Amino acid sequence: MKHSNLKPHCTSALLLSALLAFLLCGCQKEKPATAASPFSDVTWEYSIEDVQAYENTEPATYDSVYGGLCYTYPKSYDTFEGTVKYMFDGNEKLMCVAWTCSSEEEQELYDFYDKIEAAVNSETNGSPAVTDKISNAGHVWYREDGNIILSLMLTSDLKVLQYSYLHPDVSSPPKE
Repeated sequence: MKHSNLKPHCTSALLLSALLAFLLCGCQKEKPATAASPFSDVTWEYSIEDVQAYENTEPATYDSVYGGLCYTYPKSYDTFEGTVKYMFDGNEKLMCVAWTCSSEEEQELYDFYDKIEAAVNSETNGSPAVTDKISNAGHVWYREDGNIILSLMLTSDLKVLQYSYLHPDVSSPPKE
């Protein structure tokens, strides 16, 4: 049997390195690499508790359109202050992640809308379908991994932009 030419301190360093690599790589909770949206690192697999730990602040809640609760938190995105919404279904499964902001300046929202639209077009390699919803501007990107909805509502009382990512389970195909 051949003896190693490694010195004792080299062997210890190698063992310590291997142990650290095992601890760092082998014991972490697996999370998918892809976030549900660009304005939050939350993934579709997150539970309510995971979202609360991620946001690390007390949420406001109200009934979600999916049968569960919607948890909202203040969240800045790009240069705008707004609100992120995490909408759960009745089984506490995350169905939608949306971000909303408002502004007194219509042109500011139109410009931000155009910026988001260009970014999503680049990300999805395609153009959106125009929504048939009542709004000043709206687009839907129909994707197998969940629809993206961008809408802009401008009235005399309200100037709001909403940017939403839907779970594939609640995304619909394009109308023919």
